[in-house]
Amino acid sequence: MLYYAKQTWYIRTTAVKDQLIANNEKINWYPEHLKYGRFGDWLKNNVDWAFSRERYWGTPLPVWRCESCGKMECLGSFDELADRSGADIKAMKETKLGMHRPNVDDVRLKCSCGGQMKRASEVIDCWLDSGDMQIAQYHYPFEAQNKDILTDGRFPADFICEAVDQTRGWFYSLHALSTLLFEQNCFKM
Repeated sequence: MLYYAKQTWYIRTTAVKDQLIANNEKINWYPEHLKYGRFGDWLKNNVDWAFSRERYWGTPLPVWRCESCGKMECLGSFDELADRSGADIKAMKETKLGMHRPNVDDVRLKCSCGGQMKRASEVIDCWLDSGDMQIAQYHYPFEAQNKDILTDGRFPADFICEAVDQTRGWFYSLHALSTLLFEQNCFKM
């Protein structure tokens, strides 16, 4: 195995380390020792989350970089991408590959400097996708009928169950994203 130093995209989870630990106090863990053991230790030793991957398949990183001036822009929705690019996103979504590579890699944006912006080649860590489950299942915040999930009792979940090996995988992803986005837990147990 060879290790290479490579640039990657990070989420600064160390900035909310204390909140991650505080939110863990509100979780009713089964078995109990996970709270301060496997999961608690993971939180105490928290490092920033390297969330990009150099793979072909995966959720494309929604960041475009200008080839002239280096300016970067992160887009938050397909509608925003359609508005900024002029591309027929609806037709692209209906193709076999949808908004995945290589389709999305062909979309270019015009930069304020006059240059052309190209999508960063990385894809998103699948754990980030799975950690959005608690809001993605409602297509939040993109569907008007689901704007109230944070106050209508659907969030946080009452119970999450998975094998212990997911403590530093899915459980952490759920916990970290909910803390980062909403400053609260996404599950009670």
